[in-house]
Amino acid sequence: MKGKMFGHVKFRLFGVDCESFFTDAVDMGIKIYDVQNVKGMYYAGTRPRDYIKLARLKRKYHIQMQLTEKRGISFKLYKYRYRYGIILGAAAFCLIVFLCSSIVWDISITGNERIPDDSIMDFLSENGIYPGASRKELKTTVTELKAMLNYKDLAWISIEENGSRINVKVSESIENQHYGLSVSTPCNLVALRDGVIVYSEIHSGTMKYEVGSGVKEGDVVVSGIVADSDGNQSVHHASAKIIAEFEDEVSLYKKFTTVEQVKTKESYTNEYIKLFGFTFPNKSSRYIDGYTYTSDSYAVKLFGITMPWTKVKVTGVKTENVEVTRSVNDVKRLLQQELDMYELNFLKEYDIMDRDIKFDRDEEGIKITCKYTLQGDILSQSEIFVRE
Repeated sequence: MKGKMFGHVKFRLFGVDCESFFTDAVDMGIKIYDVQNVKGMYYAGTRPRDYIKLARLKRKYHIQMQLTEKRGISFKLYKYRYRYGIILGAAAFCLIVFLCSSIVWDISITGNERIPDDSIMDFLSENGIYPGASRKELKTTVTELKAMLNYKDLAWISIEENGSRINVKVSESIENQHYGLSVSTPCNLVALRDGVIVYSEIHSGTMKYEVGSGVKEGDVVVSGIVADSDGNQSVHHASAKIIAEFEDEVSLYKKFTTVEQVKTKESYTNEYIKLFGFTFPNKSSRYIDGYTYTSDSYAVKLFGITMPWTKVKVTGVKTENVEVTRSVNDVKRLLQQELDMYELNFLKEYDIMDRDIKFDRDEEGIKITCKYTLQGDILSQSEIFVRE
């Protein structure tokens, strides 16, 4: 079936020694199929290149052979042999497909929260991994090792090739600046602030304070020095879950009248194509002073395949400085929003047990003061240096 699709011919022949002709053709490796004998006339089929061999062989047996049918892609293309544009277009298409299969089309990054995508993309580009890079030149293992040294928040990274797509999988280290020592390093757990211990769970080390006791900033709460029943001391990596209750306070101030950037109705939109780090047209990527910009990128797909370029739409809105005067209630509402953002960014590791909010007004604005009662971990590791 495959051979017939690319090209096959049917012919008929007659003569006194057709049987010997077919036998000799088979011995020569010529493929003949669909042989029929109709009233002394033989009908058969073969490939185009084998028909030429049969035409030469018929002279030996002095038989008559006539072509009756020819079909297949090769015959259809033959009539376009002098149309060079089609030939060059087909060759260019094959070349483009080959080149596109040998370069990186797209890079996806997953698993990162604190490390921005742009930072990782810039790092990969500096190490030869970017859309348009040759797949033969990629050094994924070396780049993985460099990334581990470059990003302190990186616990693990994998750079995998999936055809022309690069999948970057990231795992970030646990975000806790107070617990950075390895488990093999002897250390104490000391208090970062004043508080009252409300819960303790010791994994390793010696607890210095009971639940309900108050501690001050700098106190050793869990010691890494442990004594056995015979009084012998040894140093360990102190580990515990200690929850303390403590107080915190924050103040924020906002004026009634401020100068702010306000968006106007004047705007414009630019669209351009980004390919291999270049923009087309180049002038579309320029920005104008006095405008704020938002941009959206769209992947371009052709027949379900993601292309190596992206479509970028940039919208610029003109801004102007305007003096804004707000009412007392509006200022209080904005201060409450800022306080909510403070809690979200700086108190997310703690449980808020109580809030005491107070507003103080003067001639120019309002100050909000919030006193918190919090519960959470207030300890930090402090390395024990052992003299050898």
